[in-house]
Amino acid sequence: MCAVLRGEHPAWPDADDPALADAFLARSEYHGVQALLYERLHGAADWPAAVLETLHRQALGGTMWELRHQQVVAEMLAALARIGVEPVLFKGTALAYSLFPGPALRTRGDTDLFVPPRDKARTLDALAALGFARMLELGELTSYQACLTREVPGGGEHTLDLHWKINNSELLARLFDYGELRRDAVPLPALSPHALAAGPVHALLIACMHRAGHKQAPYYVDGVAHYSGDRLIWLYDIHLLAQALSPSQWTEFLTRAEQKGLRAVCLEGIEQTQRCFATAVPAEVIEALARPGPVERPAVYLDAGHLRRRWMNLCAHDDLAARLRYVRELAFPPADYMRERFADARPGWLPWLYLRRALGGLRRRGDSH
Repeated sequence: MCAVLRGEHPAWPDADDPALADAFLARSEYHGVQALLYERLHGAADWPAAVLETLHRQALGGTMWELRHQQVVAEMLAALARIGVEPVLFKGTALAYSLFPGPALRTRGDTDLFVPPRDKARTLDALAALGFARMLELGELTSYQACLTREVPGGGEHTLDLHWKINNSELLARLFDYGELRRDAVPLPALSPHALAAGPVHALLIACMHRAGHKQAPYYVDGVAHYSGDRLIWLYDIHLLAQALSPSQWTEFLTRAEQKGLRAVCLEGIEQTQRCFATAVPAEVIEALARPGPVERPAVYLDAGHLRRRWMNLCAHDDLAARLRYVRELAFPPADYMRERFADARPGWLPWLYLRRALGGLRRRGDSH
């Protein structure tokens, strides 16, 4: 897969091995790169027809979804513009319309948008008026985003992740605020006249941070949890962003990475991207990121296990009241959330549901170490 995405033309290693074809298709789906692979391979006569046909079918389905999703997102942005809300898009959709040759090549399942906390309530009201249904969250200090879905007749399900802080981690949430991203935002006219995306420097910092976050936080594919920051589509994001930066933007990137304590996180993400895609990055950038320096708390957090992350988030809150509230939300999420999470349980079972959740959390923490 990496060789194809690097622009090479590798031959299929064994045309008589159906298990290899199945494995290739399963892994390329997990890595989110089937549309990109088909763009490079659709004329490859020495590859199995079954592989090319499946990639073609998936790419076509992704294109159809993209056409509808663009309409859903454009309608959403127009509605928010009418009430004076200017979200900044980041991650998948922002990159799809700013870096990729065609937005359908950036496979994703949702659109991430960032609004200032003061606009949270009226943004949610506007989205509800458009038919978006909101999933319940754990609590106000344990989740700084809302997942909203809308079923479009004949067009499938479309999901938005509305953020009023950049990350659900209290520690990481403080690294980027809305005002900073809005000042350097760039327009996305191909998506909507109202679309704004995080600028390229911020986008690269966030891409590296997002990748590192999934080393310990699960990413779900078909309901199965995966713990890895090395999905190829995320690394390909970093590859395209790095290829697009100018010398002055690299200088700004290094300054911001040091200010935010993300040098180690960015170095790891860029070096892994280089291993996969031979990404051209100025040598002085790698040297600056690798330079010895003080311990960076974000890097420690992103490499930490579940319990230490919880502790670091607790310590990141400013006062005792906020810390106590954070602990309470972790231990006792809202009853509505628990009933939705365990939909088959009887109403009187709520205390047992909390116990079940606690035991499940202990088991996950044991598995992660």
